[in-house]
Amino acid sequence: MHRFRNILLVAAAGLCALGGVLWFAFALGASAPVETEHGDDGAEADSARDPSAKARRHKSVRVRERSRVREASAAERARPDLADALSDDEVKMSPKFRALLAEIQSALDADDWKKTVALVQKLQDMDEWPDGIPDALQKAAIAALRWFGSKTAPELVGFLGSEDSEVYGDALDAMMDALSDFDIGDSERSSLLLGYLKVVKDADAISTMLFELNNMRPTVRAETALAIFESGNEVAINALMDELGFYFGDLDIDVSDKAGLEKYLEAARQMYKDDPELAESDKELYGGSDALKDD
Repeated sequence: MHRFRNILLVAAAGLCALGGVLWFAFALGASAPVETEHGDDGAEADSARDPSAKARRHKSVRVRERSRVREASAAERARPDLADALSDDEVKMSPKFRALLAEIQSALDADDWKKTVALVQKLQDMDEWPDGIPDALQKAAIAALRWFGSKTAPELVGFLGSEDSEVYGDALDAMMDALSDFDIGDSERSSLLLGYLKVVKDADAISTMLFELNNMRPTVRAETALAIFESGNEVAINALMDELGFYFGDLDIDVSDKAGLEKYLEAARQMYKDDPELAESDKELYGGSDALKDD
């Protein structure tokens, strides 16, 4: 089971790695010329004097890329059909399970996330939970929750207790989707990540989740990392320590430990204080779907 679970986690990491690749492209692009092919010494000098200049020049590129990826992701989504669960013998033989499955499908078809959450909570409150609930019904419930993104994240966590590797893997994949939901802003993404780290101890899963630091403005990213250091999750702390240079290499500050991270946060706050225009643009960039509508 653990071997299969690791395979699922690697697959999830592969999907999220695309975000890391895009981030690298932006980081490398930050030192690339804006108007000439072989370099722009003036632009580089401006960046050295003013770290915010580099971020401001590439803001429009990041906005366009973020919008494009969001639109592509939405286009690929299809509302799940839970009918396959009815072919499961345990579901088929139980009027109670069949009825609950039909209710979940109805709520899903009506795009009613609150009712869907209530029905999944009803499932998780059953005396049979978790081991007595058919795996097919649990996977159907996860698929329904996954459709609604970050709104259903707390209920997804409940499925991590399953001993079935497929249920566990589906729940973890759905949690990853919720964490990378383009509709949420970086503050909510930060809260969601920190909430996950209270229950997730798998190193591979945590490393994948940490990619979402890239979808936070520098101040929120640093505040989130500092909170991870205080979380007590040693697996997460070690994973973050291994990648501090990757996540915090954009302000020409040596970030190799917590003290360096505190200096980074101070510098990021000062950068926004000195450049209100950049502060506002980054707020829009990382502010979720509402901010993207205004771009």
